[in-house]
Amino acid sequence: MIADNSLIPRASWAIIMSFTEKIDVLELLISLLHEHEQKLDSLVEKLEIVDKTIRQNPVLDKPSSEYEGTNLDDTPYQEILVVDDDENLANTFKLILEDVGFNVDTALTGLSAIHKMGKKEYDLVILDINLPDMLGYQIVEEMETKCDHTEFIYITGYSSLKNDFEVQRDEMEVLMKPIEPDKLVEVTTKHVRQVSIYNKKKIT
Repeated sequence: MIADNSLIPRASWAIIMSFTEKIDVLELLISLLHEHEQKLDSLVEKLEIVDKTIRQNPVLDKPSSEYEGTNLDDTPYQEILVVDDDENLANTFKLILEDVGFNVDTALTGLSAIHKMGKKEYDLVILDINLPDMLGYQIVEEMETKCDHTEFIYITGYSSLKNDFEVQRDEMEVLMKPIEPDKLVEVTTKHVRQVSIYNKKKIT
């Protein structure tokens, strides 16, 4: 037997429609809460990475308000690539540099770095000397002719590698890990400004 909807009072239809709409709104709210929960989880994960890295490298425990001499207003080129197989350290560098206004990407391997540099122009590459798949200078040799405006900074945790590279490649700056935040910001700003000057000369 088919129910005759015409026999259902108008008030009942109003209740049914109202209930259906409430279900739709509830589903929307649940979806939004789930999305925010995922974002919160991602933020917590990043904070845990930073906390872990700072515990391993106490020199990084310095508030960004203490960075001195950093004014990016006159520096239009701010694209940075950090290449280090230590994901915690790479993400910490990213957070420190983004906090003062740079745009920062990270790569954990040499091949990943080359791939990203092939797709996007970077003004500065902060590059670990000893990566799992290749040495830092091999990346520079591969990309410096294709990215003629890009500056490179080497970083390492081994003093012997630092000394060797400074002797063999005196034109390259080599920083010793762990790197204090103000030093990281200072050196990054210096090299990015050099790129800015180079680009202005090319235009004129």
